[in-house]
Formats: sequence, C-alpha cells, structure tokens
Amino acid sequence: MRNNRIRGGVAVAVTVLGIGLTGCTGQNAAAPTAAPPASTRTVTAGTITAQLSTTVTSTAAGTTITAAAPPSTPEPPPTDGTCPYLSDEAVATINGQRTGTTQVIDVTPYPVCVFYRSDGGPLASIRIIEADTPQAAVAAVDQHVPIGSSNPAKQPPGWTGGSMVTDQGSIYAVSKGTTAVVAESNQQQSIKGRQMVIAAVQNLGL
Repeated sequence: MRNNRIRGGVAVAVTVLGIGLTGCTGQNAAAPTAAPPASTRTVTAGTITAQLSTTVTSTAAGTTITAAAPPSTPEPPPTDGTCPYLSDEAVATINGQRTGTTQVIDVTPYPVCVFYRSDGGPLASIRIIEADTPQAAVAAVDQHVPIGSSNPAKQPPGWTGGSMVTDQGSIYAVSKGTTAVVAESNQQQSIKGRQMVIAAVQNLGL
C-alpha cells in the first residue's frame, strides 16, 4: 500500500523496482517542474543486484521537486580490512553470528564495510552516503527502502527513513540533512540494520 510520510523534512513519493547498495557521491536536481519519466539502472554490490529508479518526486512547501539520488561512481575493488566505524565484534553481537572476513571499499566520505560469516557467507554491510542536498539524501534512502513497501524508521533520533524485510534478509536506511546511512543484514529482522546504523552514527558523531 502506497503512503506518504515525512523523511528528512519532506514528504516523498517514489516508485522503485528493487533494492541494493549504490556508490553515491553527488546529486542532480531539477527546478520545480513536472517530473520526467524515471529511468532505471542495474547496480551490483557484493552479492546483491537490483534495479533502482533514478528519480524521486518530493513535495516541500507546496512545490513539486524531482531530485535524483547521488549517481553511482566507480568504486575500487573490496579489500580485506577493518571497518573504521563499526567493529566486527559489534556486528557479530547485533546479528548473532560469528564474523569471518571483513572487506572495505575505499570510497568517500567513509568506506563501505562488508561483513562475512565465519563460513564465508554474507552477513551484513553498511554504507554512508554524502549527498549535495537533503532531498538527494532522501532519494538515496528511498532507492533502498521504497516508501510503498517499507516501514517508517526514526532511529537514531533526528534521522528518518525506512526499513523492510527482503528475501535475502533486511535493510534499514535513514537520512539526516545531506547524509544517508544504509545497512543490510542477512537476518530477516530490521532491528539488526537499525542497531548497526545507530552504532555507526554514534561512533562517527554524525
């Protein structure tokens, strides 16, 4: 069921064909006009591939604005390492599974962190996106947790977005100002992603 809810200070409506993680560093926004047809692109991160719409239409102060999420940018290959803002121990405790290898993708403003189970299977991932505007940060969140198929999320305090359960697990994404944080877990409980986001935001002082 489609609904309108407030995210990052604006009411947003969006149609998205799937979910996934994208590498995002910029933003495109059109002046108040009728929204153009949404295009799609295929994005692959780790073992997740999804079709994502590139536009979000939001209403702020009675004006319709079409804002694109920050575009995908080239990313270096992941390398084994340690996540600088979310420890293996925290991820293991939150998800209730032992961690194995952790990989990082060196992007700005903070690396993407991908966690694997001790048996090598996927466990969790977290990405921090810095957009040019709050509307673009909202659009980035809505790419991963479409309003029409997700539940409202309001944690940590001051952050807004959504959460949803997927065939692969769950995803939790929220934004505040121009920053968005997206966490995925192999557990079909959105509280897992929420706890990872809360810990990362606290550790980084965002």
